Amino acid sequence: MLKLPDPDSARAAPVRPARPGALSVWVAGPGQPRPCLLADLVSRVAERHHLRASVVWQAPADWAALNVHPADATAGPPDPLDVAVAQGDEPAGSPAHLIRPGTAGAVETNGLDPLALRMALLQWPYQAHADLTPDGLKAADAELRHWRSLVKHWALSPSKPMCAQYTGDFLGALDDDLDTPAALRILSALAADQVIPDGSKFEAFAHLDRFLGLDLARDVGR
Repeated sequence: MLKLPDPDSARAAPVRPARPGALSVWVAGPGQPRPCLLADLVSRVAERHHLRASVVWQAPADWAALNVHPADATAGPPDPLDVAVAQGDEPAGSPAHLIRPGTAGAVETNGLDPLALRMALLQWPYQAHADLTPDGLKAADAELRHWRSLVKHWALSPSKPMCAQYTGDFLGALDDDLDTPAALRILSALAADQVIPDGSKFEAFAHLDRFLGLDLARDVGR
């Protein structure tokens, strides 16, 4: 079950939408990438739990380069509101769950894959300040390219079922208040595992990337 912070205690609690099968998400301050990325992550994880997420931003924005799905814009949050994403003291309405992302330093992505920024942000707990630096962004870009190279190589092997342990641990990390750093560490461990067949690694990376949105299978067949 997906767990997100309770607005009163800030502790992760099970998400139970006001409307069965539908999850309303509102983003204050969509001019910054991190809140919109988190709302996008919530919507991706919600789909696994058979919830149709409806994401609304406070103002128009375009983060398509970060694989953030577009959203409608409205000045105020919907009612009822299941999840709000708001930095600092930004007003968030009356949500059942409130995500307060930390700040993130601004860096240029010139010459790098735009998704390197998404990768870099996912490496930090969302509650913490993301100390993005040019070197850190270059490292995220290199890791992203390395994983795509591995996925391209694994795709040449016969398909095998995904490893239940790695897959379950990955999904459990995301369900536990969007613990993306843990999810990425699990993928790194899977990539380095010498016992798991390459075909199994390919299926896992291709499937789990639907939640991360990093286009890890983009180079397959090229």
